[in-house]
Amino acid sequence: MTDVTGVPLAPAAPADVLRTLFHSDQGGHEQVVICQDRATGLKAVIALHSTALGPALGGTRFHAYATEAEAVADALNLARGMSYKNAMAGLDHGGGKAVVIGDPDLVKTEELLLAYGRFVASLGGRYVTACDVGTYVEDMDVVARECRWTTGRSPENGGAGDSSVLTAFGVFQGMRASAQHLWGDPTLRGRKVGIAGVGKVGRHLVGHLLEDGADVVVTDVREESVRRITDAHPEVTVAADTDALIRTEGLDIYAPCALGGALDDTTVPVLTAKVVCGAANNQLAHPGVEKDLADRAILYAPDYVVNAGGVIQVADELHGFDFERARAKTAKIFDTTLELFARAKADGIPPAAAADRIAELRMAGARRSPSPDLS
Repeated sequence: MTDVTGVPLAPAAPADVLRTLFHSDQGGHEQVVICQDRATGLKAVIALHSTALGPALGGTRFHAYATEAEAVADALNLARGMSYKNAMAGLDHGGGKAVVIGDPDLVKTEELLLAYGRFVASLGGRYVTACDVGTYVEDMDVVARECRWTTGRSPENGGAGDSSVLTAFGVFQGMRASAQHLWGDPTLRGRKVGIAGVGKVGRHLVGHLLEDGADVVVTDVREESVRRITDAHPEVTVAADTDALIRTEGLDIYAPCALGGALDDTTVPVLTAKVVCGAANNQLAHPGVEKDLADRAILYAPDYVVNAGGVIQVADELHGFDFERARAKTAKIFDTTLELFARAKADGIPPAAAADRIAELRMAGARRSPSPDLS
């Protein structure tokens, strides 16, 4: 295996990484790039799932993965999810994702981010990067010094700023659509909503829900994140952990807003909520989970449909950012989600399967768009 310059990586990639690349259940990726810069300690994976609709667009996740194989698998899954997300959002972009291996609190440096930017730039516009878990606007400003195919930058540097603002707004629209579909009214007033993860997106989501009159319960592995919420909104209830949250009596909506895999064989049987609608990517631990949710009459709003506000925002940045234009497009997530539920009901399939069908049809019928001119 080589890096993007064609220089062999040393030591050779472990066999489990190769198996992940070539035998993944989430196959069909166009390109996977292993990035390594010894001087800065950078180890990263860039995965391009599809460029059928246009240049791949997706964020950079910075996380302390246990193994290289785990990092590769996450990059593959996230990139595939971005293809479907961008297709459902009506964007002229394919799907890609990058993961940087390491604890961002310990190893993230300016030099490392610059090295990462050079790797992204070497792809010549096939991949456009942005923020994700563990990366922030100020990080994208650094990456952009080496790579013009960078979004999610600060307004001072020609960017749109924090994409979590519209991500949260889009999830809120998905919740409104879920309420309309299930209870005949798009308001969350009087509904109890549990949010697992009140970081960048979750904290904005809390504000939307409280403004709409919802009762909010939160939890987060970071005590400081919870404290920030309760300091600003003392009326919010705090659950001890995610297990306690999903078992909360009278919970109407569960919103996973942290890392993926939140819905699995352990959580679904004890989930008290009637709706799942959250910001986290890849919430279903395996394909069978969507049927388990349907069997329990739990309405699932597919993650990549409702959390598309952030990618709508950064895509708009490529054309000269206009917040109101991006917000108006994000508001359409309400209509997209309602139409999706209707399609799923008509076809007799779970919403996640219906969303996949719609996205796959758009990608299959697409004509390749050129890389954006960001000069």
